Amino acid sequence: MGTVTTILRMVIRRSLANRRLLSTVVVGVVMSAALMSSVVLYSDAIRDLGLRHTLRNADPLERNIRVIISGRPAVPDYQVRRETVERVLDGHAGDILGERIHYGRSATFYLTEPGEPVPEDEGRPRAHFQFADKLEDHTRLVEGRLPVAPRFTSRPEIEVLIGQEAAAQLGLALGDTFDLYPFWREDVEPVAVTVVGLLAPNDLSEPYWFGKTDRFVNDTTSWDTYPFWVAEATVVETVAGYLTDMDSTLETYGLVDIDKINARNARQVEERMKAFDFAMREGVSGAITESKLGQIVGDYRTKLFFTRLPLFALMLQVVGIAIYYLVMVSTMLVERQAGEIALLRSRGGSPMQVVAIYAIEGLLVCGFAAITGPFIASVGIGVLGYTPPFESLSGNARLDVPLSRGAFALAAGGAAMAFLALLFPAWRAARNSTIDYKHSLARPQTQPVFLRYYLDLVLVGVGAFLFYQLRERGSLVTERLFGDLSADPLLLLSPTLFMLMVALVFLRLFPVALRVVAWATRRFDSATMALGLSRMTRAPMHYSRLILLLLLATAVGMFAAGYRATLERGYDDRSAFEAGAPSRLESVRSPANLSIDTFVARVKAATGADVVTPVARQQGSYSMSTFRSLTVTLLGVVPGEFESVAYWRDDFAGPPLGELLERLPLGDVERPAAQEVPAGARYIGLWAQLPLTQQQGRIGIRLRDTAGLMWDYTLDSAPQSSPDGWRFFVADLARPAQLRFNPAMEFSLSTPKEVESIYVRATGTVPQVPVRISVLVDDLQITADAELPEGVFANGFADGQVIEPFDSIDRYELISGSSIGDPGGISFADDLGRDGTTAARIAFTRGRGSAPLFGLRLRRAPGPLPILAADSFLSAGDTRVGDEVTLYINRQYVQAKIVGSFALFPGHDPKRQDDLLVADLAAFQELAATVPGLSDAVYVNEAWMSEAEAGVMTREALQPLGVTADGYFDRRDIRAKQGSDPLVAASWEGILFLCFAAVLLLTGLGFAVYATLAVQARSLEFAILRTMGYSNKQVLGLVSFEQMFVIVGGMVVGTFLGFPLGRLMIGYLGVTESGDDPVPPLVSQVSWPSVLTVYGLLAVVFICTILSLATVYSRLAVSRTLRIGEI
Repeated sequence: MGTVTTILRMVIRRSLANRRLLSTVVVGVVMSAALMSSVVLYSDAIRDLGLRHTLRNADPLERNIRVIISGRPAVPDYQVRRETVERVLDGHAGDILGERIHYGRSATFYLTEPGEPVPEDEGRPRAHFQFADKLEDHTRLVEGRLPVAPRFTSRPEIEVLIGQEAAAQLGLALGDTFDLYPFWREDVEPVAVTVVGLLAPNDLSEPYWFGKTDRFVNDTTSWDTYPFWVAEATVVETVAGYLTDMDSTLETYGLVDIDKINARNARQVEERMKAFDFAMREGVSGAITESKLGQIVGDYRTKLFFTRLPLFALMLQVVGIAIYYLVMVSTMLVERQAGEIALLRSRGGSPMQVVAIYAIEGLLVCGFAAITGPFIASVGIGVLGYTPPFESLSGNARLDVPLSRGAFALAAGGAAMAFLALLFPAWRAARNSTIDYKHSLARPQTQPVFLRYYLDLVLVGVGAFLFYQLRERGSLVTERLFGDLSADPLLLLSPTLFMLMVALVFLRLFPVALRVVAWATRRFDSATMALGLSRMTRAPMHYSRLILLLLLATAVGMFAAGYRATLERGYDDRSAFEAGAPSRLESVRSPANLSIDTFVARVKAATGADVVTPVARQQGSYSMSTFRSLTVTLLGVVPGEFESVAYWRDDFAGPPLGELLERLPLGDVERPAAQEVPAGARYIGLWAQLPLTQQQGRIGIRLRDTAGLMWDYTLDSAPQSSPDGWRFFVADLARPAQLRFNPAMEFSLSTPKEVESIYVRATGTVPQVPVRISVLVDDLQITADAELPEGVFANGFADGQVIEPFDSIDRYELISGSSIGDPGGISFADDLGRDGTTAARIAFTRGRGSAPLFGLRLRRAPGPLPILAADSFLSAGDTRVGDEVTLYINRQYVQAKIVGSFALFPGHDPKRQDDLLVADLAAFQELAATVPGLSDAVYVNEAWMSEAEAGVMTREALQPLGVTADGYFDRRDIRAKQGSDPLVAASWEGILFLCFAAVLLLTGLGFAVYATLAVQARSLEFAILRTMGYSNKQVLGLVSFEQMFVIVGGMVVGTFLGFPLGRLMIGYLGVTESGDDPVPPLVSQVSWPSVLTVYGLLAVVFICTILSLATVYSRLAVSRTLRIGEI
């Protein structure tokens, strides 16, 4: 016991004697423990913030729990089933539920006036009883009173409540009575009800109502519905007691209290909720459960896993720097005490006894660090709540950082590593005798042990192997047997090992570089430079420690700054890519089927965007073989406009977007003039010989107005009667086919139109034997008469104006594209017209496999349609640029030619099943709407815009303005949504702040310790230089040159190491929150403000050190120092 006390007393005295230097060791050990524990503490704090954010922003209908069962309340099994629901709900979610609500509904009754029979009409009124827990807390009694207990004579007489809005809609008043007949029975008296009160909900958006809006009024059915509110006992006891075979539905709502779900129980919640549906169905047959809570928590945990990977990798680097700092400082401490160690050895002390002294000292320091480290880390992380990145998440308050056993375990691990780092230099020094100590003073080592024995090359081999493994796997993530994700800790160390690998290679080359610099500067007439380089060349290991610390610190700073800037750019790119443009409306439903000018004007007025470029989006397919096809989406854009708003990056394709789009227009092609239907025309007709009945074929005509809209008409006629077969076919111009399907389309008889096509559509049963059909068409004419004259089908219009006599068909071409079958043919029929004049002939074969539509149309620009194709389409379809393909788009076949390709296109997720094609809008509209009656006009249905007014790009904002769409995209809103997620908004900001603070603190301390020990160790050397004629300024200049050389060298090498490291790891760490590759891919960036911050702070450390040295040297007494050196 006395020996232990003596050793402890000696250790304490030695520690107090070296308290200043030892304090830097304590700081390093505490920093190591705090950094290790901060990995868990920071992760837990961010995890809780992110989990609350995810649950708070989840749809309440998906977050909460709904269980539906049905049964007969009069049967004992009903109560058993209800209790089972409660038991299973308690077992799987009882600890996370707040309020629990029961809602019940009876079977349907037919409602009549008192004493009246049930109507036979299918639209007869219906009613049902319903109840809910705590209804009075979520509704208000607008009029009347609450019901009293039911009376029971020969039948139940029940007082009921009904919604105020339903009462107004159904014309009900207080005191109205009705008879309710059960729909499933006719042998009982009806239930009598009396309306005694009118209810109104306080707020239908409350989670209490679970998204149901039909409990107070139901206007979705074709019959009147009376939803009556009663007490639960009325349904379960009174009505069910009278109608024992009545079915009812009971819904149990479990409202989740998100404050009861945290990082500690999230995994349990996920597992229990995933098993909840099976357990409920197993316990209660026919039960239906609705909840996505398990999926929400599971998706968040996956997101958290992938978000934390780069954070862990960065923290490992910082902890590695802390460990190296400890090795460096403890080595310098031991070197300072080398004489004392040699003296202890010379007095009989064994190496183990010497090491024991340092071990006790290290245990005291490391034990203190293991205990205090988590608390210090908790305070530091909590303060981050006051910083701007966390302000909106924490409410400008301290972050809640729960201490956990994992944090203390990691702190103990960090302290243990620090203990080994402290013990290793002492163990090496304890092996040296007094002779070895004197020898080291005379001939300092030029290489450390790991360089002398080529251990650095072993580390290079290990790092190369890890990078090979990483490259083969393609990710840091591995999937376990049961689907859980895990990260390989060795692969997570890859960035740190890579950094150490390059640093050690640099240390091997550092002495060579010093000699090269000394040789290169030998011609400079500078004693300071020559003396400094000579000193550094003679003892390079003394300087390599500090330069290695600076190198690692700068590399980590560059890696973090570059990676953070890359992630920020990645989030910006992802939001811009998803939006496609600053603002975008996809699949616009209203306004629809309009001219381009009208569509653009309405979208501009609603959104406030300065630039709106119209786009047409159509789904189609490309057939590769009989049983194989590709789904495609064809996008029609306006070259010259589209590229001004679309987001584009150089790596999306080889040429710029504008250059690609220039290849799409059809060019200047002469198009024939069409025959005009003048404004004011009411009917259109023509004479035709059609050897088909109306059940076999119909004649149609398509007109096009000045706005480019297409209007299809089916012409009617009397049955064939005349010998020559000529009949007059007529259509009402005020009733185009398009208005039957879309009455909101804007149509007017007051605008002129053009004859676009005339066709015969084959209908009915196809003959077994092919039949050749020849149709003659003559004298297309119009009339402005409001009524058709009698005998019009035999005589035509009374004052018809012929607009197309068919004296030539040069302006027309054959309609093709309706199918891959024979499209028939058209020809000029001379002397075969109705009066022996000219006519147009349409000939085709009617049989199996033939086309469904034949005719002539106004001649178009010659195809094919120029398109840009996604690389995925070229790969899947085995095509290349320059190939022609046949697409099925807009219900017709279109010949297209691939004139360019792209890897990515804004707004289109490459993981979708459909491949994207891009065409010129005008060419798309011209060549993909050539089959009347089948393919409609290609209308614009999408708007790509410059920035819309803030907050307007939502359904709620645009619907009142007459604009509805399937997709609303705004780059600012998407980016803001990303920024609202704690895992995106604050995690990197906070961790970078901690890392930069730790690295800079350790670097500054290391630099200060190095400078202090250098002054103490070289005071005799500087005194001798003073006696040789050196001034204080020259001595300070010598030290400044050495420090500047070390700092600049470390920062330059660290900079060139950090940037490639960041670029290298982006490919493995740069994944989305779900673990997928980001789209578009990350592009390596450099945050120059962060880089300059690192440089600036290191410069401040250098300046402070030089100023401190200047103060020390100004007080240096040469005579006193020389006398010390003589001792």
